[in-house]
Amino acid sequence: MIKERLGSDVDAVVYRLFPFVRSLRVHPDTLTLAGALVSFFAAWALAEEQRFGAGLLLMVAGFFDLVDGVVARQQGLSSSAGAFFDSSIDRLSDLMIFGGIAVARTAAGDTGGTVLVMWAITATVMTSYTRASAEKRLHTLKVGVMERGERFGVLIVGALTGFVLTAVFAIAVGATITALQRVREGRRLLRELDATGVDPTREEVASGG
Repeated sequence: MIKERLGSDVDAVVYRLFPFVRSLRVHPDTLTLAGALVSFFAAWALAEEQRFGAGLLLMVAGFFDLVDGVVARQQGLSSSAGAFFDSSIDRLSDLMIFGGIAVARTAAGDTGGTVLVMWAITATVMTSYTRASAEKRLHTLKVGVMERGERFGVLIVGALTGFVLTAVFAIAVGATITALQRVREGRRLLRELDATGVDPTREEVASGG
């Protein structure tokens, strides 16, 4: 939702916050993979209950996730293949991070915490799946209160403050609501597409909606 709200302004925001990004000559896929590698170490830190360190690593991973698309557009390398690769690696990073938390809760004998993490994982996967499934026929499906940017932000705050499970609970609830929103809105839009033969989300794009 954060990136959707910023739209094309995301590049300007990134350049304002991180001016050095303009001079980067790294392939965007390299940045994507670097983010995944940092996410792996963040997951390891979470598994070892090194929460503050994990929070710092998550911030670095979030930086890579934010700038890879900006660099791709800057270098004229934006493509459907690149977006697919980025999205796939994002899912891997999400699962590694939640996996690290699950390992920590299991090692601590916290069954409830482990179940909570499994709920968050399921809701997060459903959030991504419902959009990807709907966009097989629709141009886009943007609805949802908690996308990856929001989830990452909540998890960073939770790790830095030590309230990781509180953050996981917030993500589980938010991602569940988002998945349900997307199921409802996706069904409505697909029914309209079936009835009219016209993708209503393309009409929104054409009208600037």
